[in-house]
Amino acid sequence: MPSLIFAISGGIVGGVVVALIPEAKSRFRNIAVFIFALVSAIFSWLTALNIFSGKSVQISKTLWGLNWVLNPDPLGAVFGLIASTLWIFAAVYSFGYMAKKQNLRTYYTFFLISLSMTLGVAFSGGLVTLYLFYELLTFSTYPLVIHERSPVAVRAGAKYILYSLSGAGAILVAIILTYIKAGNSDFSSTPILANESHIGLNWLLLLFVAGFGVKAAIMPLHRWLPEAMAAPTPVSALLHAVAVVYSGVYGILRVVYSIFGHELVGKLAFSKLILWVTAFTILAGIIIAIKQDVLKRRLAYQTISHLSYIILGAFTLQPWGLAGAVMHMIGYSMLKITLFFCAGIIAEQTGETKVSNLDGVGRVLPKTMIAFSIATMGMIGMLPLSTFWGKYYLMKGSVAAGKWPLALVLICSGIINGICFIPVIMSTFKKKEVKNNIEMGNRRYFMLIPTVILIVAALITGFMPGLVWHGVEAVVNWFF
Repeated sequence: MPSLIFAISGGIVGGVVVALIPEAKSRFRNIAVFIFALVSAIFSWLTALNIFSGKSVQISKTLWGLNWVLNPDPLGAVFGLIASTLWIFAAVYSFGYMAKKQNLRTYYTFFLISLSMTLGVAFSGGLVTLYLFYELLTFSTYPLVIHERSPVAVRAGAKYILYSLSGAGAILVAIILTYIKAGNSDFSSTPILANESHIGLNWLLLLFVAGFGVKAAIMPLHRWLPEAMAAPTPVSALLHAVAVVYSGVYGILRVVYSIFGHELVGKLAFSKLILWVTAFTILAGIIIAIKQDVLKRRLAYQTISHLSYIILGAFTLQPWGLAGAVMHMIGYSMLKITLFFCAGIIAEQTGETKVSNLDGVGRVLPKTMIAFSIATMGMIGMLPLSTFWGKYYLMKGSVAAGKWPLALVLICSGIINGICFIPVIMSTFKKKEVKNNIEMGNRRYFMLIPTVILIVAALITGFMPGLVWHGVEAVVNWFF
């Protein structure tokens, strides 16, 4: 129990401390940010290890007639580990990227508070608690989206809030209907609606998926995501690889396996409709990405595509499909945050943000572009990157479910990913007038070192998937 409290409260306490540190004390502030992010990660790992060993870690309180529960299961533990661990890398990267920016006290305050809200989503033990943290995550990340305070950033923030609150409204209605129907809203190994009649459940499923699908960027609910690229690069990385989008994907996984259960979902006609909508999103997202000249927008549409890999795995309703979804959550998050880190380094060091202007960049930023190239191979689904295994199990689950066309969708998506990014990589290493390597220097190291470490981690887990398989297996065994 103490580890769970310290994990969630670390970011909140850290945010308050950072808010009290004078703006000019940048070094002291950076140390505080790193320490509190590290504390949250350490206690998240301790919590997860207890969960994986079969121990129960629960905090429950009844207030205003509602049951507020923190009770992580293996799925929540995996999400919590992904978020808390990658937050440390984003913090270190921020020390370099944000060093010359304004309003850093505000930035790091909400940076840490958002960490606590994300862990609250991950470790929630019921729909009421999940909804609370889900909403608080929206409001704590909003100041990060509009950090630049430019007209573009303000418009992006308005769209982000409008979409997020609309989705949250749908979720709230769905939660109320679920409680009326089942008289319970807490997660356990038995789905909440497992013993309920099918009357109205198709529409309830659609309401939940539409609500969480906003942050999961299922088409056509995705339009806020590319606009959010107005945020600083570390925020874009967190939005697209860790916090916001994964809270939506995580919510859909909860809907399928903790609220309805895979057996009940398999009997609902709308589940098949949702499955093909995700397949459409996978292909449409990456096809649209090809047309984007701004690198961060191209990465954003690639995100839209890859998030639906995870949702597709959930709706195969097969153990192998769920295993693939969880494996992809782990592998994709490392590689996607790396791609955004690389995009940020390119923009900061060369001033280039458009794909069409990247010719020769690899000759002045060789380490950055090598990392970008390796991460791109992972997005395609190639060995020895960790995302290969997620894609392999997703295809295996699709075939096991009797939906082999979904495997073809995944293959086609990988090919289009290659078309989208391989020519870009090749152009960056074209021979041009050789300039000095511009990756050196303290500020640049803060950005480059986390990028390189994440690529190495992705390669290691690709070569040795057994390192993460215990967590994946725990999730599958919990729901099947």
